Amino acid sequence: MLPVLQSIRPRTLSLSVSSVLAGTILARAQGHFSWLVFLLLLSTACLLQSLSNLVNELGDWKKGTDKDQSGRKSLSLQSGRLTEQQLVFTMLVVATLSILSGLGLIRIAFGTLRDTIPMLFIVLGAIALLAAVFYSAGKRPYGYYGAGDLSVFLFFGLAGVAGSYYLITLSVDTGVLYIASAMGLLITAVLNVNNIRDFENDKRHGKNTFAVLLSRLTKSESTVPAKIYQMALISLAMILSAIYAFTSETGTFLFLISLPLLAIHLFMVIKREGASLDSALKMLILGVFVYALSLF
Repeated sequence: MLPVLQSIRPRTLSLSVSSVLAGTILARAQGHFSWLVFLLLLSTACLLQSLSNLVNELGDWKKGTDKDQSGRKSLSLQSGRLTEQQLVFTMLVVATLSILSGLGLIRIAFGTLRDTIPMLFIVLGAIALLAAVFYSAGKRPYGYYGAGDLSVFLFFGLAGVAGSYYLITLSVDTGVLYIASAMGLLITAVLNVNNIRDFENDKRHGKNTFAVLLSRLTKSESTVPAKIYQMALISLAMILSAIYAFTSETGTFLFLISLPLLAIHLFMVIKREGASLDSALKMLILGVFVYALSLF
C-alpha cells in the first residue's frame, strides 16, 4: 500500500484541493453551498490528479526519464517496490473511481445526467480523464512537447475553479475567471518549478517541457528563461487577484497573506538549481493552499 501512495504523491493533491476550495469559497460568498457537491468535487479532482501522477510515473519510467536523478528519492517503479502490473491495476481502479465520482457529482449537481448541460459536463469530464492519461502516456505524450503548462492552466484553473463554482451555484459569473486564471497560473508555476528542478535530466532524455523549450528558444541552454517565466506567472496571478479584489463586491485583499510565501519561493528559485529546489516546490504548494484559503 505504501508504494502505491508514494506513486500517487499525496502531497501534490493539495493543488486539486486548492482549486476546488477556491471555486467553492467564491460560490459560498454568493450564498450557495452544498457539502455533498463539495465532497464529490474534491474526490473527483483528487482522483483525476492521482491518475495523472500514476500514469506520469509509468510513462517516465518506460522512457527512462526518472533514471539518474541524483539527490531525489527513487519512485516506486524505479526502486522495484512496485511492479508495472501492480501500477497498471492501480491506474484502472483509480480511473474507474474517477468516472463514478464524476458521474455522481454531475447527477447530484443537476439532478439528471440527460439534459444538455449535464451532458456537456460529462464530455468535459471525459476530456479531463484523457488529459490526465495522455500527459505522459502514448507515443506522443503532450507533457513531453511543452503543452503541460497549458493543460494545467486549463484544468486546475479555469475548469477547476470556474467549474466548481458553476456546479455549486448553477450560474455564471465572469468575475470568477480572474481567480480561476490566477489559480491556474499559480499551479502552472508549481509544474514549472518542478520542470526547472528536473531541467538537466529532462533535456538529457528528450523530455521537452516548457522550461526546456524556453531555453532553446532563447538559445540560453539554462534555466534562466524558465525562472523569469516563473516570476511572470506568480506576478500575473497577483495582478489578476488584485483586479478581482477591486472589481468584485465580495473581493478582498486577504490573498496578500500568501505573498510572503510566494516571495520566499521566488527567492529560492532564483538562488537554487536541481534537487535543492524541492524545498522551493513545497513552499509554493503551501503558498497556493494559503492563497485558496485567503478567499474566505
